[in-house]
Order: sequence, then structure tokens, then C-alpha cells
Amino acid sequence: MREVDDVALGKLRIPDISITSREAMLTDDPLDPHEILLAIEIVSPSNPANDYEAKSRDYPAMGIEHYLILDPRDGTWTYQWDIDTSEGCPAYGNRLHKQPYGTPLEINTALGTWKLDTSGLPLYSRKEMMLSPEPDGDD
Repeated sequence: MREVDDVALGKLRIPDISITSREAMLTDDPLDPHEILLAIEIVSPSNPANDYEAKSRDYPAMGIEHYLILDPRDGTWTYQWDIDTSEGCPAYGNRLHKQPYGTPLEINTALGTWKLDTSGLPLYSRKEMMLSPEPDGDD
């Protein structure tokens, strides 16, 4: 995990996973967001709005072309890409929302095309989501 700093916007973010070129990693400074090809966030059980709302707004404004949200709470992913500025504020122009784990995902970037198999991604346990245990049916 590396910091992503956009001085012009006054934003500092730390994606769970950042995909960038090897050359962009050859610094100890925070990454330039324009160098990030794909930011991946894993939704936390306690604050999903941060990934779905705040970062979905910040990442295109920072120039991050592709954004993937993995949600182990319900076993879905959301992929957003293609920054659109036609409304005056940068936003992702394309979105695949809440696709179930197992649905194939293809991401086309400047470094090539990646096909991701989402079928084996883990889910949070009820305990991790701070839910009571499932009844065992023996009552």
C-alpha cells in the first residue's frame, strides 16, 4: 500500500491495491495518481460509503482511470472506468455495479488487458461483520 497524493486537489488516499508501472514505483514519495492504472479497494464492514461514494468521487478527480471495488460483505464487485468530464466534474463514465463474485471481469489499461477470475474471492464471516452467529437449527 502506497499513499497517492494529489496536491492540486488536496487529497491523500491509500488504495488497498494500486496497479502502476514499475517506473512509477521507483520513488519513496507518494505515488502520482495519474500514474495509477487501477485502484482496488476492499470494502470494510464498518464503512462501505467510503469506497462506494467518497473514493468513487475522488479517484476520477485525481485522474485514476480504473477503479475496482471488491465487497466481501455480499460477494460482489463494482468496476468503474473511463473518466468523463462532460458534466464539469470528473466522474467515471462507465460502471458495472454489484456483479456477483464468479462473474468474469476484463480490464483494459495502457499496460494491457487483464482477465480477473473473481470466483475464489473470500467473503467476510458473520463475526467479521459484527453480526450474531447463524442459528444452528437445533432449537
